[in-house]
Amino acid sequence: MNIVKVSSHVKRNLLMYTVAALLIGLIVGYVFSDFFKSHPIEVRDVIIAVAILTIYPSMIQLRTENLAKSAKMIKEILIGMVFVFLVAPIIAFTFAKAIQDSYISLGFVTSNVVPASSASLGYVLLAEGNIELATILAVFSLIGAMGAVPAYVGFYAGISSIPLPMNKIIQSIIYTLLTPFIAGQLTRYYFIKKRSHLHVKAAFKERTNIRSHAFECLVRAAEKDLQLLEKDFKNLVSCIEKQLEKQVKPHLSLATMISMLVLICLLIANKATLLIQKPSIALEILALQTAMLGILLALITFLDKILHIKHGEHSAIAFISATKNQSVAAAIAVMALGPKAAIPPALVPAIQAPIAIIYLQILPKIKGLFS
Repeated sequence: MNIVKVSSHVKRNLLMYTVAALLIGLIVGYVFSDFFKSHPIEVRDVIIAVAILTIYPSMIQLRTENLAKSAKMIKEILIGMVFVFLVAPIIAFTFAKAIQDSYISLGFVTSNVVPASSASLGYVLLAEGNIELATILAVFSLIGAMGAVPAYVGFYAGISSIPLPMNKIIQSIIYTLLTPFIAGQLTRYYFIKKRSHLHVKAAFKERTNIRSHAFECLVRAAEKDLQLLEKDFKNLVSCIEKQLEKQVKPHLSLATMISMLVLICLLIANKATLLIQKPSIALEILALQTAMLGILLALITFLDKILHIKHGEHSAIAFISATKNQSVAAAIAVMALGPKAAIPPALVPAIQAPIAIIYLQILPKIKGLFS
């Protein structure tokens, strides 16, 4: 099986597969409704496990080692953080009040205060945006979310008169954000960064017969000045890292997408009877999320123009602020908020991807607005 082709196919048709997962979830949940009602704890545990499986690969791809390079863009980072931690939550709070069921409205808020996903970085790449800035915004939103998510969810639960044990929220953050982040970065260090150093050392030691990932990088460098490159060890290590990342990325992306589709199917199946009896719930969530993303992206575009932000930096700010990791939201909802609160994270991916793709099509037409 060609993993690269399969991963590329699923990514191109992700919207179609997402809709299929939603429909399969409805059918399975309706047919086996008695099972889901009689095994709530087992279903919850499976959902949490699948959610963590979805989150973990994206944490491996997060390049925290490049944070120092982008730390100089203070203005752009501040703008991004304002939209992530202030503007987006305020809009989410406002729109969530339109949802009658308090637990579903709490799930809607949770869906919009969690950090960005690896797919957000993918959108930035497609938009030819500043990937270094996008990475630092993603990392900061992840770190900040560990405190912001409990604060926002707890605050909204309080004003909505929903009893919410804060210890469950903290526990869910540890399981869904902190643990996968640490595990992902350790995996990245040992299987990418450490291996890169070993490949470079082996390549220089066995110059006559190089059989490693360093070969291609060394051949290119030899055409220029191999001795100069030998002195610049870091550049060669970076070259090998990129090759290893390129090799493993299709596997990680495919694992993330398949896990996400299974998660969507399970979340919908768990509340299929309710959604079939009241389809207006799904339509309401999708409509509110569409309106929220439209307003958020419009505000980001307007403010970035006024503040003379460049096109590449604007793309990074826009996609990191607007697109969220719904696997994290789903895991938090199931662990701490209840199954009804997991409905929005299951439905949001069906509209988040199309809105992001539409904005990708708009960006080249409004490129002249930015510095």
